[in-house]
Amino acid sequence: MGSSRNNLIVLGLVVVLIGVAAYFIFVRQPVAEATRLGLDLEGGVSASLRGFQEDGSEVTREEMEQAAQVIRQRVDSLGVTEPEIQLQGQDQVVVNIPGITDSDRAVELIGRTAQLGFYEVLAVAGGETVPAEEVDGVKEDLRAELEGDPAYEEGETKVLFEETPAPEGEGTLVFGYVVPEEPAVRGDALDSATQARDPSGFLEVQMTFTREGGDQFGDLSQQIVDNALANGTPGQGQLAVVLDDDVVSAPRIDQAIYGGQVSINNTGAGGLPPAEAEELEIVLQTGALPVNMEVLSVTAIGPTLGADSLRSGLIAALVGFGLVLVFLVIVYRVLGLVADLALLIYVFLLWGLIVAIPITMTLPGIAGIVLSIGVAADANVVIFERIKEEIRRGKSPRTAVTLGYGRGFKAILDGNLTTLITAFILFALSSGSVRGFAVLLAVGVVLSMFTAIAVTRALLGVISGRGFGLTAGMVGVSKGSIAATSARDAEREEAR
Repeated sequence: MGSSRNNLIVLGLVVVLIGVAAYFIFVRQPVAEATRLGLDLEGGVSASLRGFQEDGSEVTREEMEQAAQVIRQRVDSLGVTEPEIQLQGQDQVVVNIPGITDSDRAVELIGRTAQLGFYEVLAVAGGETVPAEEVDGVKEDLRAELEGDPAYEEGETKVLFEETPAPEGEGTLVFGYVVPEEPAVRGDALDSATQARDPSGFLEVQMTFTREGGDQFGDLSQQIVDNALANGTPGQGQLAVVLDDDVVSAPRIDQAIYGGQVSINNTGAGGLPPAEAEELEIVLQTGALPVNMEVLSVTAIGPTLGADSLRSGLIAALVGFGLVLVFLVIVYRVLGLVADLALLIYVFLLWGLIVAIPITMTLPGIAGIVLSIGVAADANVVIFERIKEEIRRGKSPRTAVTLGYGRGFKAILDGNLTTLITAFILFALSSGSVRGFAVLLAVGVVLSMFTAIAVTRALLGVISGRGFGLTAGMVGVSKGSIAATSARDAEREEAR
């Protein structure tokens, strides 16, 4: 049954894994919030959006399909899995997000076009702190002032605004900028975007450009430095970082910046707010939507399954699990008790994985768990039947256990590989809750290989090593079946 040392190592690993699973389930967050539920079990938010082009041209089905893919990436970045995203008609998409708490932020994030551009600032005005209700009026005043500036040329330039929370915590700083009509560098030149902290500890978003984009940005920064020097204000040139016609940041550029590394920050206000930094990272990383999005409606949706249906499904799963435990004990006696303990360990570790990854639980997902429990029990049945067969042939229980695990492993491996292939095909060709079923089935099968083979074998090894000798009756083999098998084997030998 393997050395005592190896058995203790396996059981020690199990204890560590149980401790890690307990941390994720009970310690990291309240246990009631540990498991993430899907739309069918918990409900969520449903948003209906319409795509349109600013020039009035017709939105194509291909553009909406691309938009749906970007929206899915953004929803996944929120930590939400298994959203339901469906195209309706030519230009509409419905997004159902399970378990979301901040619906306003989620809808703003998924519907944001995220057109990024970098501009040279030609003129600037404003900078006063104003109450929130006066922001729109101040912006109109700044627009009138900047349109009278010599740098403004209708059709060649435009006025954009930056709104920043005041450092003292009350009011909003409003700036207006005159910038060229088209950006010098666009968002498609961006390679990646990640949150980070600057040397002062302020939150920022660091962007990495492609090689071509890095060269374009370097040329733009050199142009800003040269123009500031020509205007008699060296080191005072500004770069406007613009997202969807809103100026996110307008840092001063005192030297050319090559190398493709740029940061968006707001050191004057103590860095970017955490929510804004996360939103910037997500929309920049996932890329721009190919069309503009208009939110048509946002509604809260309840669980698609009633509470009675959910309760019935859970009761059925628990009853089935209990019957499996009882069956193993009745048929395999001591071996069944060991298998039951391994199955309980399996269920707890699987719960820990579901919370740690995390995996969104849906009713099909619960079905996948139940099926994987059956797979785990089946692995024990295959091995235990091999053990009983060896005992009937006159082998000692200890030798039979060794032979049973050795000869049963190949059959278990073949069966589980077939199940995994099926799960991968389901995941690749399906979406939504069916994917959840496939994921939980695959995770459960892999974990069951560990508990049904390594854990049960280690437990039996430790039991045997402690002087607890197994007998034929303790593993469900009667003396009559041993005698019958011996007589049958003897007849076969005589026939030869």
